[in-house]
Amino acid sequence: MVGAMHLALLIHLLWVAATLPVVTRQHRSPASAAAWLAVIALLPVFGTLFYLLAGVRTRQVPPVSPKPHERGSDRLERIIRTGCGTRITLRNRVQLLHNGNNAFTALITALQRATQSIHMEYYIFRDDRIGRAVADILTRKARAGLQVRVIYDAVGSWGMNGALFDGMRRAGVEVRPFGPLRFPYFTPRSTRRNHRKIVVTDGKIAFLGGINIAKYYLDGDDMGRWRDEHLRIEGDAVADLQRLFLSDWAYVGGQRLDAARYIARHTVRQRLPLQAAWAGEGPTRTTLADAFATAVMQARERIRICTPYFLPPDVLFEALRMASRSGIRVEVMLPTCSDSSIADWIADTYVEDLLDAEIAVYCYENGFLHAKLFLVDDCLASVGTANMDYRSLADNWEVTMFIRDRQTVAALSATFDRDLASCRRITRATWRRSAWRRMLGNVLRLASPLM
Repeated sequence: MVGAMHLALLIHLLWVAATLPVVTRQHRSPASAAAWLAVIALLPVFGTLFYLLAGVRTRQVPPVSPKPHERGSDRLERIIRTGCGTRITLRNRVQLLHNGNNAFTALITALQRATQSIHMEYYIFRDDRIGRAVADILTRKARAGLQVRVIYDAVGSWGMNGALFDGMRRAGVEVRPFGPLRFPYFTPRSTRRNHRKIVVTDGKIAFLGGINIAKYYLDGDDMGRWRDEHLRIEGDAVADLQRLFLSDWAYVGGQRLDAARYIARHTVRQRLPLQAAWAGEGPTRTTLADAFATAVMQARERIRICTPYFLPPDVLFEALRMASRSGIRVEVMLPTCSDSSIADWIADTYVEDLLDAEIAVYCYENGFLHAKLFLVDDCLASVGTANMDYRSLADNWEVTMFIRDRQTVAALSATFDRDLASCRRITRATWRRSAWRRMLGNVLRLASPLM
């Protein structure tokens, strides 16, 4: 018996030792590497299988973009250009779409007016009245001879009625899943999801933001009304989103397409600087985390963050903490509860840290806050798909648009102010959590780099 125990211990130690160089080579963050090694050490077989499923990183062929190095740009622009290859584009027009009713009205109008191509990429595509309405338009457009392509995330759209996509395919719509799960085989990308929401019509009009194709953005659910932000864009920045979609299309097995054929000339003369940024595989993986942290460090007076999940990587949290300590007003708006109890328990521990850093924390109480909004001073904003958590900023495929127009930033800041009317300010005196919830949150936080 003792000999068997010694043999089992030896095998265990050799197993963990064998995974050590693999994990440390893949994960340069000490917190992430330590968390993975702890899981493998505690549960060698399950932990190794889980690591193969969720921890192995692969590389994506990046979109073909202009060369990213020029003189005269600030640090934030250079961070994004180094990671994504995108420049600040100057001639653009942006429409702010608050919540599902505005976003779906604008989207359906653009789809109906399309005459050449429709490219659509969503994390969630539901078979409900909104999904069927969009599918009906895409079907009619494909039958009319337009090139229509759709990417959906296989996990985000889990439970989607395959008949809806099959009907679209029969009509000529090209539909491809991102990261389909094929049990019993494990793939490294199974938990690394495509969380992007992009639509480009005729290479002229683009949409992105937090709103998926689902009716609860209109009707709400058991958490109440869904509060979200989306953008409608015309101008130079559309080309970057088109290139990104075409890169993703090739990644999911679609034909490699010439981007020049799908980028249209525009007549926008309005000066409204935009810069697209994203996170994916390869060099873009940490671009959004680096970009947000850099923007925080460039702040002079105020930082405002609206996010449904707050489990930030260390680089971002430390930047926020130092900004607050240096006298910059930092405000963070969170939902009272989200659609993930585990994320809520971990977020509670960060709320305590935010309060310790004298950061203003607000809980939104008029439904589920799903908007991803980031504001710095009166000159910079970001609207996109990325949450302020490890999953969005270290693993998932995300996209956001950085806006450098004072008028647009002021409008988004006014939206933040209106949402504050539906919020409850959290202070040390009012922040109360049960002992078991605090303990559970602290334990789960150790695994936050894996979530």
